[in-house]
Amino acid sequence: MHIVIVPKNDIDVVFPKVKDYLDKAIRLSGGRYTLEEVKDNIDFRNHQLWIAFKDNDIYASAVTEFIEYPTGLKSLVGHFIGGKDLEEWKQPIVDSMAQFGKLNGCNRIEFMGRRGWGKPLKKIGWKETYRTYEYSLEN
Repeated sequence: MHIVIVPKNDIDVVFPKVKDYLDKAIRLSGGRYTLEEVKDNIDFRNHQLWIAFKDNDIYASAVTEFIEYPTGLKSLVGHFIGGKDLEEWKQPIVDSMAQFGKLNGCNRIEFMGRRGWGKPLKKIGWKETYRTYEYSLEN
């Protein structure tokens, strides 16, 4: 399995090939993002588009960004991670993101996801540190 950050000049070629993976995760964001906004963040902000591929078949995609907290902690934050055959790319993408994060002075990798991520991530050393709860004010 190969894991790469898509170079900025290749985004327009790769993005259509992963938009279904991204859109599935974006739909779970509760209206916080649209596919167009995610692409703009990749194109015009410091967000990275990752892909996991083997034999010219894309298995997964993710978007990351750096966040620096007031305490000085710096995280590589994953957004919209998804794909097919999770066991094929789960560890390789974590390893690649860890290396990238360390090279960029990060103390950790973090992301919010649905509860179903808990079990596969726990198997490879992740821990759940909090959950996000919402209450709609539109009703």
